[in-house]
Amino acid sequence: MTDLVPTTDDDLDGFYDDAPAKAVYGLNARYRGRYDFPAPPGYEIPKGQRGFMRMTNLAAAFSDQIRLQHWRERMLLLGLRADEVLVDELFAQGLETMDPDEAKAWLEEHADKAVDAAGGGQGARRGTARHTMLQVYNESGVITGSRTMRLQLSSLWKALAEHYLEPIPMMAERRVCNTTYGVIGTLDMGVRCTLTGQIGILDLKTQRRFWSYQEIAGQQEGYDSAEWMWEGPEDPRGEWVPAPQWNLVGRPGTEFEGRRVALLAHMPQAPGPEQLPVELHEVALDYGHDVMVQALGNVRLRSLGASVAKGRRVGWVRERPISTPLLTARL
Repeated sequence: MTDLVPTTDDDLDGFYDDAPAKAVYGLNARYRGRYDFPAPPGYEIPKGQRGFMRMTNLAAAFSDQIRLQHWRERMLLLGLRADEVLVDELFAQGLETMDPDEAKAWLEEHADKAVDAAGGGQGARRGTARHTMLQVYNESGVITGSRTMRLQLSSLWKALAEHYLEPIPMMAERRVCNTTYGVIGTLDMGVRCTLTGQIGILDLKTQRRFWSYQEIAGQQEGYDSAEWMWEGPEDPRGEWVPAPQWNLVGRPGTEFEGRRVALLAHMPQAPGPEQLPVELHEVALDYGHDVMVQALGNVRLRSLGASVAKGRRVGWVRERPISTPLLTARL
């Protein structure tokens, strides 16, 4: 399966989100959110590949993002209307005198400010807060968060107990590397079934509702089949160690009986009565594998379609035929 990993070195930057850099290892701000980590033992990063893709970004390459793009465009325009200073700053900025890459970076940052001004970033921030709350509790036993968040955390533990599941100690917010897909991601939580002893992954999801499981299933399969897990601080003192061999399957007598699954804890972040109770969902990992394979194919095809490298590009200016006496006579 290692041949699935894209090995091209151009035109892939558009698949990665901007993210703040972390000390030594972590997300790389320069290359738009790729992970900078040393390669796991026995694995060599393909030539020309700048670090590792993000798990979520690869899964997102599976589907058409037009709905998300339309939402962002609406938020951007509403943000400009809500904060007139953003418009003043846009017109005042000397974009014409800036280096093209510098101008592009400024415009993207300004667009993010406009989206935030319209409230477009609140959902992601609320989701991050719930992930932080869960991590703090798993690592220290201290309950943090607002009253609503605490109620959701209590509801999550109740849901786990009703399904005979328990968190695995020190198995929350762990970096994992899947060399099959060439990605790194952050595993939310590992759980153990107290009835069967099986272990599986659980991912916290905070959207209002599930429109589709396709990208989510791919993301979870990437976590589940990852061969390596980072142990220790994100600097040279840490190291890759073998990841757990997850083996959770659907319960007997259910639709997913005997089928490998991952779990989702649905903890909506939007205000209103839909926040509770927290529900557990499961996704089929064999389908998730198909999603990730297709996503890798999409990344490769999009890269080829945008490439201008000779010998690799799939479109170019048609060349005139070489002049010959016979051709000249016909003309």
